Amino acid sequence: MSAIVTPTEPDAVELVREARQLVESVSDSVGSLRLLGGVAIAIHCGREENPHRQFSDADTVVGRRDVKALKRSLAEHGYEGDDRFNSLNGADRLIFKGGSLGKLDVFIDRFEMCHEIPLSDRLELDQPTLTVTDLLLTKLQVVEMNAKDFEDLVLLIETHEVRGGEGDQINADYLRSLLGRDWGLWKTVTLSIAKLREQAPQLDARLDDLEATTEGPRSFSWKLRARVGERSKWYEEPEEVEEG
Repeated sequence: MSAIVTPTEPDAVELVREARQLVESVSDSVGSLRLLGGVAIAIHCGREENPHRQFSDADTVVGRRDVKALKRSLAEHGYEGDDRFNSLNGADRLIFKGGSLGKLDVFIDRFEMCHEIPLSDRLELDQPTLTVTDLLLTKLQVVEMNAKDFEDLVLLIETHEVRGGEGDQINADYLRSLLGRDWGLWKTVTLSIAKLREQAPQLDARLDDLEATTEGPRSFSWKLRARVGERSKWYEEPEEVEEG
């Protein structure tokens, strides 16, 4: 009797290495391309040779001005666009297949799942990944957090202090400003911090610092939305990606 072979995910070390190499190799013509997601977190936290978990593909974000150059560069590296998905979603997100990674997900100017995280003005702050603050936000904005999201968040928070200003730290000033303008994002982030407290009590001291960023000046629109509260859903439910 033949054994049943279960497909395995790509080797994590190799995938991380290839993702970094791709971003660096296209940097001359696509200067705004940055990694995000679990692969980016492994790189940013110094775990390229010992990733904290497995990955199935790589996620990136690019500035809108560089989209055409990215398409040309990816074609040169053996990637083809997913025509069906890209024709429906190409204003905000693109998918490419082939090349050394097998699949590359590309967000344009912003990351949008449960909430919208603006990125167009932040792509130049770090490389080859987004800043640790933006990587953190893409995970804290998840309403239905899974085990991978949890692992990513724990690693990010364990390895980075919460302080004011940019740099290799969680930027408390930027978080406080962003969360003070968007009640829905604020709500989900506060819930995510509470979940982390339940599952990772070793992070309590750093979570105290992170929770402090949820307090601060609030915009008029924040206050208006807060009046409605949970009576109206404050987040989007990400749709399953349908590829061609």
